[in-house]
Amino acid sequence: MTDARNHDPTQGPPPDERLAAYVACLAATKDRRAVREVVEREVLLCLIRTNSDRINEYPLLETQQRSIIEIVAARGAVDPLHAHIRKLVGEFVTLLGQYAKPGAGDSSQLRTRLVNTETQLLKCVQGVVYTTALCTDNFIETLVRAYGEEALGPSDAVTESTELDEQYWRKHFEHFVVRMVDEAYDAIMTQEAFTLSKERSLLVIRYPFDALLERLCRTPKPLDKTRVQTLFEFETRDFASRKARKLVHDILQGMAARPDYPFVASDIDFISQIVCIDPAAKEMEKLQTLLLSGGLTGDATGGAPGDAPGTEGGAPSSPVAPAPPAPEVNAEQVQFLREQVVGMACSVAITLNLLREDFLKALDGFSPKETAIVRRTLGDFSLPCLGRALQSLLEFQFVTLLRRRAGEDMGKIHIRTRKERRTSVAAVETLFDSGLTRIRRNKLWQPDPGRTSMLLFRPQTATDLESLLHLLQIEPQLAREIGSLWTDASYRVEFALYISLDLLSRSTTNLNQRLAELLSRFGITRL
Repeated sequence: MTDARNHDPTQGPPPDERLAAYVACLAATKDRRAVREVVEREVLLCLIRTNSDRINEYPLLETQQRSIIEIVAARGAVDPLHAHIRKLVGEFVTLLGQYAKPGAGDSSQLRTRLVNTETQLLKCVQGVVYTTALCTDNFIETLVRAYGEEALGPSDAVTESTELDEQYWRKHFEHFVVRMVDEAYDAIMTQEAFTLSKERSLLVIRYPFDALLERLCRTPKPLDKTRVQTLFEFETRDFASRKARKLVHDILQGMAARPDYPFVASDIDFISQIVCIDPAAKEMEKLQTLLLSGGLTGDATGGAPGDAPGTEGGAPSSPVAPAPPAPEVNAEQVQFLREQVVGMACSVAITLNLLREDFLKALDGFSPKETAIVRRTLGDFSLPCLGRALQSLLEFQFVTLLRRRAGEDMGKIHIRTRKERRTSVAAVETLFDSGLTRIRRNKLWQPDPGRTSMLLFRPQTATDLESLLHLLQIEPQLAREIGSLWTDASYRVEFALYISLDLLSRSTTNLNQRLAELLSRFGITRL
């Protein structure tokens, strides 16, 4: 998982040292007569490296550091939202040029503007860091849940040697999907777990997906969460975070209607939650609430507004001197925090879009329909989404393997994937206390021929289930419990390969020999 330090934003060089480093970088680019784009990139790289100790969860591995720099400075430029970051970088370079002039360094106003723009750019970098860390940590946890802790070794090797781009995902797929499916197929053929039958003019080969799933080493024990995962999950439980997230969500939703801020509606929840990991979002919500109510930021002792200094729980203590008046909240403070939040939201959205595109580009041999299903399943890289995506990847890779083995004869073959919902016998047995009977059970479920511990739902769709429940006059409470089993059900998956003997016979004078040659590609040497 992500190897990073838990940095403190107050660490790092003081402002004067940082500004001096930026000025030196700018001067070096001018000496080389670099074009504006190169100047902006070099200054941005200098800013990131100078402030690495102030960026929370900034990774230690060079490959991960390069990935973050590339997303911020180069690869993210294809996204319309990157215009927000480019504008900030341009303003920063312009201000830096003014600051570098003789005597300009004494201007406190210019210096303040520079430091504020620096802060906004660092929030953009922080958004990339949080998003890449959370998405890759969730992905690795998904692998460990499926393959066991031995998955960490190969995954760490990829992380240490490969930047977070298309190759990162491709190497993971080759090891955890392609290799797994190849080994499972060989095992199915060796153990003769497939079935071969003839249906009219079709020869049908059926492969049970359970034979592949049984090779996975499910990890029952909960895994230790990384710091970013813990912070992200905390946002759903903390009251202040939920208030801030609602405000950020509303801001982004309002901005999404503008062509220059095309936030995807389905991603706004995720983006808001990532943004609220950073304290700027909660501070913005707090100050905006005070501003709208005409309140103050609190007294000098740090107590809540309305509490007298030197008291605890309203009880008087020893006399103390009057505290200085609390500073008032002004609109400029709130606006500055809002700009930080928006910049971070843009970088989160850019990163999420890039990760998804890289993930999908790494899929080899998938049909457009299959790729679209993976895109939809992948969602926001949450653990449930990644779990379903891994299942889809294994299924589609199996179909891809069959297509490749078919080769030039694919036009004479049809591949079909059959899915049936199923649930455990034990879960169904508990419904007898709610009114289930044997007759009802047999109407709703049938035995799973592949697993004696599971039962298959007879209805194929939710509409079929609803009609059957109505026909059987199932009580409302029992209907709800059956509906829950339907929603949470896993799937029994079966791959069927239909070979058209009619089409095959048209391309040969010796059908048996031609059929034997075709079947041998699938590892079947005898009928």
